[in-house]
Amino acid sequence: MRTKAGKMEPVKEDLPKPAAEAQAAEGSGGNLSFYRAEGSLEPQIRELINRINELQQAKKKSTDELGEARALWEALHKELDSLSGEKAHLEEVLSKKQEALRMLQLHGQRKKNEAQRLNVEEELEHLIGQHKDLWEFHILKHRLAWEIHTLQGSREQLLTEENEARAKLREVERRLRAFRDGPAAPREVPAAPREGPRVPSWKDGMKAELDKFEGQVLAQTLGAAEGRVGERQVLSREGVEVQQADPDLPGAGAKEEKESPVHLPPTRPEA
Repeated sequence: MRTKAGKMEPVKEDLPKPAAEAQAAEGSGGNLSFYRAEGSLEPQIRELINRINELQQAKKKSTDELGEARALWEALHKELDSLSGEKAHLEEVLSKKQEALRMLQLHGQRKKNEAQRLNVEEELEHLIGQHKDLWEFHILKHRLAWEIHTLQGSREQLLTEENEARAKLREVERRLRAFRDGPAAPREVPAAPREGPRVPSWKDGMKAELDKFEGQVLAQTLGAAEGRVGERQVLSREGVEVQQADPDLPGAGAKEEKESPVHLPPTRPEA
């Protein structure tokens, strides 16, 4: 019979009354031998003796089986303890492996996020660079348009001044021709010099007027030349600034060609 603790206890069986009597008779060997000797044993007693022998053999067999079962139970108990220890060790190893796996997953996720962030930053820097280049190109376009407009205005002004200078030169030439082709002045008899203020003649007045007119033309021509030089210097400085702002601009580093002096074509004398 198995108890609460799991241990096996020997089975106690209540023997029948005849068997008890047979055991008592077996204890008293003299009486049993006496009965045997007398030959007055009944068949029931023989059956009881056989039954007792069978029970003793069964008891011995059960005791052997019980010992084997106890040995097996102890071996299984030891194996269970060993498996329990191994289970605890494996659970500890599993916990460490899971923690390491979690750390690796976090590290991989962090690296992935870092790579995504770097990609986004590179794309943002690329877009900012494109926007900056576009903005600089837009500003440069407006600046070049303004410079072209300024140069066109300067060109028109220079053409106007050139036409005015040509007209004034033609007027001077016309007056000179008129002066040369005019009637000869009457010869004056040289008189003895006398003291007093000198009266200016008409030649002196014409000469003074021509000198004054030539001075005005020369002053206007010099002023126009100085204005062109100043504009050329301003444009050259702006060209240097544009080249420094965007060195990849085509033609930014090219040197300005020197302007050739304007030669007025000779005019034919008017008839």
